[in-house]
Amino acid sequence: MKVLADSNVFIDFWKKPTQKIIDTFASEDVVVCGVVKAELLHGAKTQENYNKINGLLGEFESLALDESDWSKLGELLYSLKTKGITVPFQDAVIALIAIKYRVPLWSNDNHFHYIQRVLTELQLY
Repeated sequence: MKVLADSNVFIDFWKKPTQKIIDTFASEDVVVCGVVKAELLHGAKTQENYNKINGLLGEFESLALDESDWSKLGELLYSLKTKGITVPFQDAVIALIAIKYRVPLWSNDNHFHYIQRVLTELQLY
């Protein structure tokens, strides 16, 4: 099964992997998206570290949005706002990608639980 991993999952996998994280990376088809790539590359400490992260991320399938999806993102953000829910823009993008590709989202971030209250089609891993 494909699973879209958030940046915090990759960070945990690289810095303090639990057996559960190791097993999940081994047993599931973990995928990324552009936002996650950008967040992880942004966190690089050196050029060597940047190159290493970029190389590692290149091993994963990447899911993307199309031009037509940006209106859907605006609708998603508007729906959240009308319910009094504010989340980081990048988390809304990641959630929309998970919904678009019908893949569960694997994250340690509580923002996605708030999004799921409004967008029940968002599956969390």
